[in-house]
Amino acid sequence: MPDLRIFSYGTTIAVGVLLWIIEGFNPWFSHQKRRTLHAKLNLSIAGLNLLILFPSGILMAFMLDWSRNAWPGIGMLALPPVAKAIVIILLIDLWMYLWHRLNHETSFLWRFHSIHHSDSTLDVTTSWRFHYIEILISELLRLPLFMLIGAGIEHLLLYSLFMTPVIEFQHGNISIPPALDRLVRLIIPSPMMHRLHHSRLRSEHDSNYGSMLSIWDRLFGSFLVKDNLDGLRLGLDDESGTDKQKLFALLLRPFRP
Repeated sequence: MPDLRIFSYGTTIAVGVLLWIIEGFNPWFSHQKRRTLHAKLNLSIAGLNLLILFPSGILMAFMLDWSRNAWPGIGMLALPPVAKAIVIILLIDLWMYLWHRLNHETSFLWRFHSIHHSDSTLDVTTSWRFHYIEILISELLRLPLFMLIGAGIEHLLLYSLFMTPVIEFQHGNISIPPALDRLVRLIIPSPMMHRLHHSRLRSEHDSNYGSMLSIWDRLFGSFLVKDNLDGLRLGLDDESGTDKQKLFALLLRPFRP
C-alpha cells in the first residue's frame, strides 16, 4: 500500500511538471504572461487544500478499512478481485461526474466551484485550483458513498493514479493536433472538451463534466464539442481583474453578496 501511495502521488507530480514544461514550448494560446505568478497563485490555493486532504485521507483510510468488515459493498458480488476493482473505479468516476455537474447546477455549490472557473489563463496548475469549502464538502459527501460501495483505500489510490494525470492533461495549455484530440476524447475528456467547459458562455461551461472518462457526458447528454475554438474566452465575466485574482480575494469571493 505505501508503494502504491508513493507511485500515485509521484505520478501526479511528474505529469504536472512535464505538462508545465511542454506548455512553455508548445502552448495552445501564447498570450499567457507571468506564468510563474499564475502558478504561484494556483499552487498556493492547492497548498491550503492539503491541510484538509491530508487529515481527511487518514480518516478515510481508517473508515473504509473499518466499514468493509461490516459492509463489503461490491465485495458481496462473486467477481474476481480485478473485476471488483474495475466496477468500483467506474462507480467512483460516475460519482465524480455527478458531483461536478451538481456544482454547476446548484447555486450554493457554484459559489465555491466558480473559483476554479474564474481562471482566465487555463493551464495545468488550474487543475488544482479549488476553493477549500468545495474540497471539504466533497470529502464529507464521498466518504459514506465509498463506504456503501465497499471501496478500499487501494481503490482510491488506483483511481487517483489514472484520473489525476487525465485532469492535469485536460487543463493543460498544450497544442495538440485536432485529429489526436478527436481520438483522445473517445475515451477521456480531451483538452478541447475541457476548454469549452471553461468558456465564459454558460451554454458551453455547463458541459463536459467528466473527470477520467468521457462516456458519462455522452450517456447523460452533457457532451459538447466544437471544431473551431477561435475567439473562445476563458474564465468568468467580471472576475478576471487583477484585484479579484489574488489569493485572499478568491478565498473570500464565495461569501460576497
